[in-house]
Amino acid sequence: MLALKKALETIGLSPNESAVLLVLLESGHMFVAAIARAAKLNRTTTYGVLKLLGDKGLVSSVKKEGAVRYQSIAPGQLPAYIERRRETLAETKQQIAELIPQLKLLRAKGRTLPKVQFFEGVEGVKQAYEDTLENNIGKILLDLTGTDSVIRKMGQEWVDYYLAKRTRLGIKCLCLAPDTEWSHIIKDLDEKQLRTTKFIPTEFAFNSEVNTYDNKVGIFSFSLENPVAVIIEDENIAHTVRQFFNFMALHAH
Repeated sequence: MLALKKALETIGLSPNESAVLLVLLESGHMFVAAIARAAKLNRTTTYGVLKLLGDKGLVSSVKKEGAVRYQSIAPGQLPAYIERRRETLAETKQQIAELIPQLKLLRAKGRTLPKVQFFEGVEGVKQAYEDTLENNIGKILLDLTGTDSVIRKMGQEWVDYYLAKRTRLGIKCLCLAPDTEWSHIIKDLDEKQLRTTKFIPTEFAFNSEVNTYDNKVGIFSFSLENPVAVIIEDENIAHTVRQFFNFMALHAH
């Protein structure tokens, strides 16, 4: 954001003031230590800069439980700040206004970007599966599974371990699986393993598994020699996958 830093300096801010304000515009509420690190200043200098920015109405602070955090004005308020100095800063106002979408994107990205974890190899995939058990607060698992491919790649011994642990932890499972022999075998154990299994037509079989739990979606692929897994932590994505799953469950048997 070099262009924005230069633009801030043109409205009368020093390089240090611009650096601190830019950090706050991108990040929201922050403690002094974090601001200093991000702006590459020492804490004493940062305190002074925050005071100057506060005097100019560009930064405010809030004290909660004895700790002080600072925040900038909202990116959208920058044009109004410049308007108050219109006679000398008309050109700079346009420069700042053009950069506001970038600021909003940075702030939104920092808050809402989904957290993604990637796992590779059999042992890595096993670790990903542990998350569906150990970090499943709601104790509910929606499982769209390619039963045969899971057993073929992970092995019956590990599958038995996983199912026993899920049952022991009291995690209930709604399972959608292709109508195969292995799927019928697991369905026969539904009551014992806290599961409800429904079948989808075999022509829709697949070599992967999708688990939805809490605000996470775990995607497991067994089509390659080396299995992989991805866990996405995002409420909106989890809700979307959950809705697809519920729709399919209505039409399964």
